[in-house]
Amino acid sequence: MRDTSLLQLALGVTPPWQVARADFDAEAHRLDIHIDFTPGSRFSCPGCGAAACPVHDTDAMTWRHLNFFQHQAYLHARVPRVRCDARGVRKTTVPWARPGSGFTLLFEALVMTLVSSMPVAAAARLVGEHDTRLWRVIPHYVDEARARMDASAVTRVAIDETAARRGHDYITLFADIDNARVLFATGGKDAATVAAFATDLTAHGGDPDAIDEVCIDMSPAFIKGVADSLPEAEVTLTNSTPSKSSTRRSTRCAAPGKKARPC
Repeated sequence: MRDTSLLQLALGVTPPWQVARADFDAEAHRLDIHIDFTPGSRFSCPGCGAAACPVHDTDAMTWRHLNFFQHQAYLHARVPRVRCDARGVRKTTVPWARPGSGFTLLFEALVMTLVSSMPVAAAARLVGEHDTRLWRVIPHYVDEARARMDASAVTRVAIDETAARRGHDYITLFADIDNARVLFATGGKDAATVAAFATDLTAHGGDPDAIDEVCIDMSPAFIKGVADSLPEAEVTLTNSTPSKSSTRRSTRCAAPGKKARPC
């Protein structure tokens, strides 16, 4: 492909970066886009932000990008290592990908959209990647989102355990009832999981004493955990086994010293 201006616009590549060439292989269903920087360009130091650092050398790198129609697309570039007076030789960053990632930011955005509504293995099959590569992406964005999470208004929580895989390897999930979001997940299904949630809730601006209602199944471990770690909460006990009418029966119990109310 000789005319690279359309690809340059589509990718949003700006100086000193430019699309140098593109190679399309119809039989392989693959588009390879080569990006380069203008000779003599200078870059900021990724460590201290010092401007106009000269290029010391480059590392050739490749990133999987969003498909070009039904064809897989890859970006290739020489990533500069700059010479900084304060930090020495440091590899700079590129605007289309995270440092250390083999995917572009747009491809990672697609992955995170998919895995929010389907298993990771299914998402991997859909995009044509091994699921282990996607699992390297997910923790970055999960940790980033949890760091921004504000739990200060949480007052009602649902707790349930699920098998992480076949057998007895369990994880416990804690959800914000009012906002339909997962707040916390941890291994196990004992009282310690509730204590771990209370600690995490505090770390995100929440108050365990402000939790006034918890919905759980009839697990003695969860009941004890709530009594110990969420002492102000009234507990809605839900029978996890559906009745013949396909409804769930629930009863309400109270924290010590409080009067129980029927649900």
